Amino acid sequence: MKVWILTEEHNEYDQYGEYFISAFKEKPTHQQLTELDVPTNRLKHVLGGGGRQDRDRHWFHLREVEAK
Repeated sequence: MKVWILTEEHNEYDQYGEYFISAFKEKPTHQQLTELDVPTNRLKHVLGGGGRQDRDRHWFHLREVEAK
């Protein structure tokens, strides 16, 4: 079974890698991501996988992974 995992990263001195936000059975919708505080101007980017853009200090990743 595959699930979608949403994580976030911060470009701060004391931050270490990705932080788990949520898991979904199916690819999340714009509304589901908005409810998790993903900025509306980043929804398309996050639904495409996300990642850092330019000099972002805070960004999200969305990945489909195999659940075991």
